[in-house]
Amino acid sequence: LSIIFGIFYFFGIIDLVLLISITAIVFFLQWIISPYISDIVFRLFYGLRWISIDELRSKDNELVSFIESICEKNRIKFPKIGFIDDDNPQTFAYGSASFNARVVFTRGILTYLNTEERKAVFAHEIGHIVNKDFIIMTLAAFLLAILYHMYQTLLKNGRETKNRRKGSFYVFFLGIIAYIFYLIGNYLLLFLSRVREYTADEFAAKSMKNSNPLASALIKISYGIISNPDEKKQIEFMKGIRTLGIVDYFNAQQIGVSYYFLKNLDNSEFLEKTFLFDLKNPWAFIIELRSSHPLTAKRIKRLDKIYDVSFFDIKKIESYKIDKSKLYSNFFNDILFLILPYLYIVLYVIILFLDFIGLVKIPFSLFEKTILSLIGMGIVLYSIVSYRYRSGGFEKKSVADLMSDVYASPLKGKPVELEGEIIGRGVPGLIFSEDMVFRDKTGIIYLNYEGIVPFLSNLVFAFFKLDNLIGKNVKIRGWFIRGGNARIELDEIITEDGKRIRSRVRIWFIISGIFFFFIILFLSIVYYLVDLFIKVIRS
Repeated sequence: LSIIFGIFYFFGIIDLVLLISITAIVFFLQWIISPYISDIVFRLFYGLRWISIDELRSKDNELVSFIESICEKNRIKFPKIGFIDDDNPQTFAYGSASFNARVVFTRGILTYLNTEERKAVFAHEIGHIVNKDFIIMTLAAFLLAILYHMYQTLLKNGRETKNRRKGSFYVFFLGIIAYIFYLIGNYLLLFLSRVREYTADEFAAKSMKNSNPLASALIKISYGIISNPDEKKQIEFMKGIRTLGIVDYFNAQQIGVSYYFLKNLDNSEFLEKTFLFDLKNPWAFIIELRSSHPLTAKRIKRLDKIYDVSFFDIKKIESYKIDKSKLYSNFFNDILFLILPYLYIVLYVIILFLDFIGLVKIPFSLFEKTILSLIGMGIVLYSIVSYRYRSGGFEKKSVADLMSDVYASPLKGKPVELEGEIIGRGVPGLIFSEDMVFRDKTGIIYLNYEGIVPFLSNLVFAFFKLDNLIGKNVKIRGWFIRGGNARIELDEIITEDGKRIRSRVRIWFIISGIFFFFIILFLSIVYYLVDLFIKVIRS
């Protein structure tokens, strides 16, 4: 609503004072009313029901006594308790403040966590209430909205002072600065959210005088999340509460796979090495910037500083030998290839400008320049594809090997070959889902399939071929990518009877770059029109 009224202000329908007043009222009403709206949403879509203290006591008497003690100690009322009958383990809190706070948990919390771990996750959620995080995040969002309105104000004033060139320039410049601060503010809001998660973790550890229960709960919750979603509704639930839950759904996928190693292989080394990516790889920092939750490994490291986490030796994990020069050279190579198309566009703009003002004379017509530039962009995109999807050399690996690779990248794929079983669709229960879930003896990972004909090939594969692969042992070849989530970009699937199913991720990556070809065409058209306009004026 505040954005809508911001548009009204931009077109002069309302003034600045009224705009800020309306924005403040909207955020205040949102702060007061949103918990009740959330109640309705969670009840309708996820089957939320409220349970009494006695019913919670029947599920875990110790847990209730613990909650009562920390509520009494911190002088807040016992929060309203919600229950969702879903085996994905999650807890989350919401409300305006302690007077109407809710703490919701799923059946999975009872399934996967012991009593001490349940206490820890409830203490974490109560920590959000005690620390007044609902109020802090609402105020932060309000200030961000004010920054956006400052940008609108300065932009509007810039239009109104366009006849006073000097003043217009300064107003426009300040407007751009305000907008930059607004964009930065979005990341600061996510940063603040991560800080609030850390403080809630600290509250839980200090309430229990022990960091172990919460640390182990974070890992077990991640494991439960990857172990259980077998319906589309469950996936939607986990995505729907992504920013609210104690664990980020997407980060949980990777830590959960890692716990699989520890649980099924009785080998903590794989889990420790998986944590190395979060702690050491520079891409982990970039990934975290866009997340409302800290990476799990960093949360456990912070918990270890409050009270020792006995089942993880953080110092040992950080002492693993890493080739930092390789790690950072890989990272900067990734960045170079990531921005290469944009650098090419900038270079093309500079060349056109220099040619236009006569500093450089290029002996080609505009049509020839455009064709050459398009060919150049094609070469750039092909070089990126070759970097991301190196041909041949598929090395035999396990899921455990891949997840414990600290040098993994979200941009440069590692050519690998794995043997195991396809156990389901990427989005369980969704018949349109062409992606798959693959399991070997060491863990679970997602497979990304792309057909040769846009959309149609994927539909044909999802409808007519995928079901025949589920439950079958296969050999897969592709490129391992680790970013916000870990996956294999498929090259081919080889069944036990020797049948080969090809995936065309390389072609699709080139097709996705068609946007840059349109930019070059647009710039060439602009160049032509400006040149034509000047010639008409001169004549």
